[in-house]
Amino acid sequence: MRLRKGRLRAALLAALLAPAACSVGGGEPGQSDLESALREHLDHYNDRGGVKINLGSAGGFRDIRFDIRLHSVSKRGCTGGDRVYVCEITYNASFPPVKTQTESIDTKVTMFDGPGGWRVIE
Repeated sequence: MRLRKGRLRAALLAALLAPAACSVGGGEPGQSDLESALREHLDHYNDRGGVKINLGSAGGFRDIRFDIRLHSVSKRGCTGGDRVYVCEITYNASFPPVKTQTESIDTKVTMFDGPGGWRVIE
């Protein structure tokens, strides 16, 4: 009888702790989650060629290419649930070689908490 009580307690404890273990990564993204996901997203974007603008006129065309360099991110708030959140952020970035001074930009990003961690969704 004593052995059965021990197994019963172990089974009850496992049943109570299982939902908590599944939700360890739950909730909205934190400041560091936002910054690392946005940095990874922009690095991937820059690796694919960055931003290209065609400045065309009647006499000719000129392409300008620049990267987006992230300097900092501030989380203002997030709404959502079920691993998808829309977060309002302010980030400081520069756009070399077009603009080397940092610029503060307010925007919203959609974040997804997947198997590899938080990701920016376009």
